[in-house]
Amino acid sequence: MKVYYINISEMSRLILTASLFGLMALFLTAALLMPAGNPVNTGAGVICKVKTDEKIAALTFNIGWGSRVPGPVLDVLKKENVQATFFIGGAWAKNHPELARRIVNEGHEIGGGWEGLAGPGARADTPFRDLLAKSRSDIREATGVSPALFRITGGNWDAALQAAAKEPDCMVIQWSLDSQDIQTPGQNQIVNTILKGIQPGSIILLNASDTASQTPETLPSVIEKLRGEGYELVTVSSLLKHGPALGD
Repeated sequence: MKVYYINISEMSRLILTASLFGLMALFLTAALLMPAGNPVNTGAGVICKVKTDEKIAALTFNIGWGSRVPGPVLDVLKKENVQATFFIGGAWAKNHPELARRIVNEGHEIGGGWEGLAGPGARADTPFRDLLAKSRSDIREATGVSPALFRITGGNWDAALQAAAKEPDCMVIQWSLDSQDIQTPGQNQIVNTILKGIQPGSIILLNASDTASQTPETLPSVIEKLRGEGYELVTVSSLLKHGPALGD
């Protein structure tokens, strides 16, 4: 009769190894199935688009720094008779009050941009109410407008920012379609990215900081092509009147 001995230590090691491989496979599978190029990891209280069957979309621009690009962008919008929503930083508004006022005077909507509250430097215990109040105060001083819409300009999201989004006087607006103009991929690529991704109720992310040097020259084609597809371009607040807001 043969006697078999079970090495409990060896078996435990094999089981642990198999479990680790299984978890690794699970994570890799999840990563592969995750949609590529998501513009934002959204949480509760975040608006990225509107549910509607109408061909209507909102043009939005982030401005955090610089003074060369905003003016030409505004020139194009004025020429094309399009009103958009600009998410501007409080510090930028203080440094460039004439451009901030021009945005308002030409009929565009002002939103606030949370500078420095996303990414590696963001802290879970940041006093968001104080930062929100400071940003609003700076924008109001420059433009006379106290914004009700805000955007996490980096697109990142965490528990603390979700808590900020639940503030009763704070509506957080992100986006469903990133033009990727900040990467300066070329005019054709920017236009194609928008045309491929556009849907009824989209909130389109564009940039008017000086980094987005190709945006002013590309914007006329963006507007022309979207109008050619039958789209009406409006501000975020106007878009929200056409259907329920969605987070993703």
